[in-house]
Amino acid sequence: MQIPNHVTNYSIFKDGRRLIGIATVTLPDMKNLEDNLKGSGIFGEIAMPVQCHFQPYSVTLNWQTVIDDAIFATIQDGANLDAWAAHQLHDSGTNKIIHVGWRYVMGTIPKACNFGKLEIGTKGECVTEYELVSLRVLRDDRIVCEIDKENAVCRWWDGHQLIDYALRIRQLIGLT
Repeated sequence: MQIPNHVTNYSIFKDGRRLIGIATVTLPDMKNLEDNLKGSGIFGEIAMPVQCHFQPYSVTLNWQTVIDDAIFATIQDGANLDAWAAHQLHDSGTNKIIHVGWRYVMGTIPKACNFGKLEIGTKGECVTEYELVSLRVLRDDRIVCEIDKENAVCRWWDGHQLIDYALRIRQLIGLT
């Protein structure tokens, strides 16, 4: 059994260039777009997800202090962010430590910049936030999730294959 331990290390790239000076990254908190279902025969109310549709979600880069990359990150244009992470696991069967790669490829639009604080002898804690338009999550180079709001893509790995949940929707609205 492979027991997850922690993130060993990571890198963030913006438009292909590695960013230095990032303290932490807060990855998206994906939530379904929902519509409440209630009526005859339903005991209460159900927050029914609208399949393949998601509420706005964002990624946040927390910088050690204000640097050029943090300021340039907020230029009012789209940006491609790419987070590469090495996750450590312990294989209880072999008693070996192994690493798997996770990658988060994000099509984004700048949303906010908090320049942080000025205080002697402390980190500046600058924060930049991006709205996600698209997200592709890979584990060891295999796509496990792909959402693209503008191109009607919603695919998930089910353990055996990548399932395109938006295919029928695209067919029905003339996008295929």
